[in-house]
Amino acid sequence: MIFRSSWLLCCSLLMTFAVNAESLVTLQGDAAKPGRYSIVDGTRLHDVLLEAQVSPKAYLLGAAWLHTPLRDAQERLKVGVLFDLSTLHSNALAGDQPGLASLAARLREKVQAMPVTGRKVAQLDPVQVELDRINNRFLSDGDVLLYPPRPTTVRVVGAVLAECELPFQPLQAAIDYLKACPLDPNADADWLFVIQPDGRVFKDGVALWNETTSVPPAPGARIYVPVHNSKQGDSTPDLNTELAAFIATQPLLEVKP
Repeated sequence: MIFRSSWLLCCSLLMTFAVNAESLVTLQGDAAKPGRYSIVDGTRLHDVLLEAQVSPKAYLLGAAWLHTPLRDAQERLKVGVLFDLSTLHSNALAGDQPGLASLAARLREKVQAMPVTGRKVAQLDPVQVELDRINNRFLSDGDVLLYPPRPTTVRVVGAVLAECELPFQPLQAAIDYLKACPLDPNADADWLFVIQPDGRVFKDGVALWNETTSVPPAPGARIYVPVHNSKQGDSTPDLNTELAAFIATQPLLEVKP
């Protein structure tokens, strides 16, 4: 009887702790009151943005919402990209393509080091969030909101000899940034992916036969140069699209522990 009473008391304490466990959202960056905020079921973006007092001078285009429920899907995306890069590496070695194998290994190392963030593409301008309810979405425990300073550069990544951090040039097309960033011999000459600082991804045709023009890269944008696998029967047809999508989940501002 004593044992049963103790067991019931333990269960009761655990349930009380679960009910009373505090749900938190963290806001970092350009705000008057950055920090951690308690939330309850039904707390929305504007509730936290209003309390934190995001600066009117914050770089809103680079703001990021790291949304806990999206992490599992992005973990699977990362695993898939790593698998494709490993496959590309193995096939390149088997096909006597050491340069392509080396590129695949470098990209695999880069992706392995990238965290799974759960980034959600969303309107994060506090004014727009307040004015339009469709933008005022529900928050989840563990979410992080980031408001970085405005960058002054654009980064070129992917099939390049080395990643390049280049000065931002207003209205300059993505392809023009490549003139200052030597490409890997296995780079795709027909396509580019422009990853804007808000997490949106655009695929641009840059050859004479497929030339298209999207919005020029904004400050903090990343230009992903795709890998071209010339071998017949490409076993990784989705690699570039999925790698660009995973890069887009990486925010401009590093998350503090």
